[in-house]
Amino acid sequence: MAIKRPELRIDTIHDRSVIVAPHRGARPHDIPEEITVAPHNCPFCPEAMRKQKIVKRFGRASDTISVIKNGFPAVTQDNPKAYGYQEVIIETPAHNVELADLSVEHLDQLLGLYQHRTRDIAHMRKMEYILIFKNHGGKAGASLVHAHSQIFATGFVPPHIAQKLVNVSAYKIEHGTCYYCDTIAKEKHGPRRILSNKHVTAIAPYVSHYPYEAWLFPTRHLDNLTRLTRPERLAFATALRTILQKVNRTNLPYNFYLHQTLTEKDEHFYLRIAPRQQTWGGVEVGSRLVINSVAPEDAAKFYRK
Repeated sequence: MAIKRPELRIDTIHDRSVIVAPHRGARPHDIPEEITVAPHNCPFCPEAMRKQKIVKRFGRASDTISVIKNGFPAVTQDNPKAYGYQEVIIETPAHNVELADLSVEHLDQLLGLYQHRTRDIAHMRKMEYILIFKNHGGKAGASLVHAHSQIFATGFVPPHIAQKLVNVSAYKIEHGTCYYCDTIAKEKHGPRRILSNKHVTAIAPYVSHYPYEAWLFPTRHLDNLTRLTRPERLAFATALRTILQKVNRTNLPYNFYLHQTLTEKDEHFYLRIAPRQQTWGGVEVGSRLVINSVAPEDAAKFYRK
């Protein structure tokens, strides 16, 4: 289903308004901002990591995933005015290897580490919210090229996340079903499907904020990452690698992130992948009305090829 003219789409659950305008750009073409840090100056390479206090290590020497505390945290456990905790996950010892270049088994191990750290951080005093995220490329906010992701936990739930939970709860009261389960059922056979199987479903959301945006769900209704079984986790890793490899071939920077609200036990969690082709201008900043130059239907087709 090709979109020939601009089309306004509204997502009341996530408070999004997007004008899909395919004529403004057909394919990914942006070049990410380069971050030039030579390996000998990299704080995440093996030599520098020997001086770090490691919170947790997973894997063998050649493919170790390491966890350290964030050296420049925005939230800390000794600050009641901005209470929280931050970690950095160094995804590989190799300096010039991207996450999408790693094996499915390595990504599965990374997801296992996310599960482990989520459990541990959830037991810290007064934590209410955990965000797992990755910035890849300067335009996506990365300050170092060495492959890494982060965990950001706070003693409060961000207002837009709290409002989303209210909206999802209202949907369940009205329909008697989970909004995300219904979304999966609706989209997994439609034009915005990227991939779907017994364990996972990936779609380009109907109201996509970003060109080539993708959402990756566990097909089963699970409220947080720790509840993935090993087969589900492996399927999640496989799907994530497939999507990131496509994004990497376009040279686009990207973010991915996963929200987990510890006070809400009936969420349907998902991972959101947001390629950063466009820089928002006056319309987006002033009105919060986003203009997306790639229709989600075309984005899904791009991923399926």
